[in-house]
Amino acid sequence: MRIAICDDEKRICSILAEKVKRFCFNAEIVTYTSGESLLGADELPDIILLDIKMPGKSGMDVAKELRDRDWRKILIFITGEEDRVFDSFDLHAFHFLVKPVADEKLKIVLDNAVRELERQDNSAQSRDKYIEIQSGTSHIRVNLSKLLYAEVYDRKTILHLKDENIEYYGQLSVLEGLVGKDFYRVHRSYLVNMKYVERYDRASVKLQGGDSIPIARREYDGFLKAYLEYSRRRIDS
Repeated sequence: MRIAICDDEKRICSILAEKVKRFCFNAEIVTYTSGESLLGADELPDIILLDIKMPGKSGMDVAKELRDRDWRKILIFITGEEDRVFDSFDLHAFHFLVKPVADEKLKIVLDNAVRELERQDNSAQSRDKYIEIQSGTSHIRVNLSKLLYAEVYDRKTILHLKDENIEYYGQLSVLEGLVGKDFYRVHRSYLVNMKYVERYDRASVKLQGGDSIPIARREYDGFLKAYLEYSRRRIDS
């Protein structure tokens, strides 16, 4: 479990980091002194304690961008202004802590946050869909929630996962029939997981992680419709 603290005051970051480590001693604690550095992290955390009032990108700006990226983990706002709590509702904040943060209150909120994170993980695992493929002599069970996109290259299908790539002999059209409606074939050689779409235009789709996938001209309208339907399903769920 990774917990991030983001506050433009280094002293506050250090104090909170010590307290969080005391209450969540098995967690990895990382600190950021700007919203930009948090957004640029290679790996987003499971729980974020986020100051609202910061120079540059405010905590609200950072939270909105994270939610737009489909980050759905635990968000805890920290501020010195109690009336800002009303601004956080649309961003699905888990809790709102007012400075100075009391140790007892912080422990209660973190305990509840960890339990909620475990509930989310268990729920996600129960919803995860798997497929089985044969790569060489190995039979591999692939979690589709970790599949960013698939491509065809030199008669092989390559599965680009979050932490590895897997090659196997198989048709992309067969895979397309297995993965379900959260994926879309934007090009004859590419099938993308809409969960990881970061931005798109008529020429390409950029995925989380930086890969840019071309969109065939004839597929753009279909992709746009499918992506809007995917977004509605995410909101409803």
